[in-house]
Amino acid sequence: MAKLPQPEYLNLEWWFNKFFELLGAIPEMISRFLEWLARYNLKFVSIVLSALFFSGIVFTLYKILQLRKKKLSYYMDFLSEEGLPENRSERWDEIKRHLDADNPVEWKMAVIEADSLMDDILKKVGYGGENLGERLKAIEPSDFDNLQNVWEAHKIRNRLVHEPGKVEFTRDDAKAAIEKYEKALKELKYI
Repeated sequence: MAKLPQPEYLNLEWWFNKFFELLGAIPEMISRFLEWLARYNLKFVSIVLSALFFSGIVFTLYKILQLRKKKLSYYMDFLSEEGLPENRSERWDEIKRHLDADNPVEWKMAVIEADSLMDDILKKVGYGGENLGERLKAIEPSDFDNLQNVWEAHKIRNRLVHEPGKVEFTRDDAKAAIEKYEKALKELKYI
């Protein structure tokens, strides 16, 4: 069997000594750096650092404004697709007419249609998911103040659809749910 060559060039002791020499030199490097700062005036270094930080802030603000422009143009496209506020409010007015009827089935229809309207809006704005519940989960709470209201109204809608005989539903319940959707639609500037 052939004898493998032994690594004679690797001297771990030398590497460890160099590492500890470097560690020992750190305090001296810090003191030299502080002397250099004192020699070249701390004001000059402060001005250079301030200029770097200021340019970073300006760059960040520029990027934020670019993102806002994109977001604004996206919403403008969305609003132009939907038409003028008068045209958009026709669907909402129809929902309100259901609520004003004396028939409990109409009240339920009002809540279901308001839920469908909210789903359509969030879908057009770009929130992903197969249904309103998934779209609501995708929304950051800090982005939508009425998120909790929509969740509560959506739960009422789900009970109406999935448990139709078990839910006692009054006009006041329907009004409460519709008010929650209305607050959200106003926040979205849909109505």
